[in-house]
Amino acid sequence: MQKVLIVKTTSLGDLIHTMPAVNDFSLNRPDIECHWLVEEAFHQVPLWHPFIKKVHTCAVRRWRKHFFHPSTNVEIRALKQALLAENYDLVIDAQGLFKSAMMVRWLTCDKAGYDRHSIREPIASFFYNRKFSISRKLTAIDRNRTLFAKALGYSVPQSLAFGLCVPKPDTLNAQVQKPFGLFLHGTNWSSKIWPQSHWQQLAVLLHEEGYHAYLPFGDDQEKAVACAIAQQSPAEVLPKLSLAELAYLIQQATFVIGSDTGLSHIAAALDTVTIGLYGSTNPMLTGLVGRQVKNLQTRVDCAPCMQKDCPKVNAGDPPPCYDSLPPVVVFNALKSELMTKP
Repeated sequence: MQKVLIVKTTSLGDLIHTMPAVNDFSLNRPDIECHWLVEEAFHQVPLWHPFIKKVHTCAVRRWRKHFFHPSTNVEIRALKQALLAENYDLVIDAQGLFKSAMMVRWLTCDKAGYDRHSIREPIASFFYNRKFSISRKLTAIDRNRTLFAKALGYSVPQSLAFGLCVPKPDTLNAQVQKPFGLFLHGTNWSSKIWPQSHWQQLAVLLHEEGYHAYLPFGDDQEKAVACAIAQQSPAEVLPKLSLAELAYLIQQATFVIGSDTGLSHIAAALDTVTIGLYGSTNPMLTGLVGRQVKNLQTRVDCAPCMQKDCPKVNAGDPPPCYDSLPPVVVFNALKSELMTKP
């Protein structure tokens, strides 16, 4: 049996955007065994698709911080030997960056990737012997699907599916009341912050309709925000959850509301009713994709600005563009999606 390695190391949203390509792969070339190379923090994510049989992990983020430490060299050598021992027939570099290409070059098999005009770091294409021209105007999902189809010799299917299923983790201890939804309030861009008062008002509206709202968090700062929202609303703060635990809850939720983050993309991919809140980013480029998704864009002249921090406010304050996306608009959009849920 032939074996193919997919290289897509980060980030969470990018991994999810690769899944439709994996699903196409599974339908068109089921005779091939597929493995994945990913950052250690995301080692569980590829296995949410049943076609992925094995996951190898790298730690580029950690290695960069301790590049000259002896243990770093040991880990890199161990990964190289493990990949070489697999005797792959093909590796597809869906990351398209210098950091991924440097690992791809270790292998002696065919190496497929984007050509120099199709990626952000053209030097990466130097390490591929099979290079494909794919428009950068396409969405990330379409670019991945096209790359895989060209590398593996099939046509991109007309229908799109993610094919994901998150198994229930043995460690899950969060208690939730149904029907429930998740507020994905955390984001690493201050320009994506939907105001706390908006979350609070939305929780009240949902509570009046019989829905329970829960607030996950990833770090201490997000926990503080979650507690502040819960203090003035019926929403409840969840305990600290692993990525797998949170993904499973997302899969079980009646709905999810969140900004343009990896977790929101997971919700969309899992076919949970999902409302995406867009201010600084463009839903035409990075919009949530799924069968039960509604992307809401703020209605101001400066949006989408594509800036990590809003220049109109002080650090940490919500951008004013979200004044045009009040809780009642989100609430009505959610009710509409829930009413049309199959």
